[in-house]
Amino acid sequence: MRAKGFRWSILFLLLACAVFGVAASFPFVFFLYADKLADSPLPLPLVLALGLIQNTIILAVMIGVGLLLTAKLALPGAPLIEDWRDGKSIAGRLRTMIQPAMMTGLGVGIAVLVMFALLLRNEIPQLPVGKAALTPIWKRFLLCFYGGLTEEIIMRIFAFSLLLWLVSKILRSGTGTPSRKVLWIANIILAVLFGLGHLASVIPLMPITFNLVLAALMLNGVASVAFTGLYMRRGLETAMLAHFIADVTIWVIGPLLIAR
Repeated sequence: MRAKGFRWSILFLLLACAVFGVAASFPFVFFLYADKLADSPLPLPLVLALGLIQNTIILAVMIGVGLLLTAKLALPGAPLIEDWRDGKSIAGRLRTMIQPAMMTGLGVGIAVLVMFALLLRNEIPQLPVGKAALTPIWKRFLLCFYGGLTEEIIMRIFAFSLLLWLVSKILRSGTGTPSRKVLWIANIILAVLFGLGHLASVIPLMPITFNLVLAALMLNGVASVAFTGLYMRRGLETAMLAHFIADVTIWVIGPLLIAR
């Protein structure tokens, strides 16, 4: 990200993307946790509205803090959106991001499906990806926007920036661009947090076993490291596209294979 003052337009654009991702996930989430929601004392439309309001406030704070730290640490940020807001041509940047995003996204998606088959073959029917085979394909497709938009904004703009700043302070590595050591430490911590975050979504569905914890860390850890690497080389939008493609592979195509 270029060294400029705080840009509210970037915050609002990223916030709109993140909130859209949350809203897009609701049809699948409502199916996945239908029994839990049935016990809610509140009507479903109110649950939906409160969920969007709560997420909007939390995401606005995260993005604001993340953008401040992104500028402070001279991280890539969202170069495509910035160029567009500055009135610059984005055609060239778009061309350079599509191929690496597609290759990374497909690679991560296939790797995750293979690891599912190797590590969690017996648990698949109870897992969200197994239950996804019972849902319409449009719900699974919409879910991919949550990963590609919301998760990437949270993980790369907020969490990664915050971890880099904290690790730099702890190691007293100085100011400016983080060192390679700091980058790797923050990347590994982020990968673990990403894995544990996905594990939390499974807790209401089934007992947590050692294999499940190991798989969550491995599956999501590989994805997190790959997307962070792409973010550092080409910016947020490339990581977003890669994550979206990976999720389409896992959530749209994967259940078709599982159902056979």
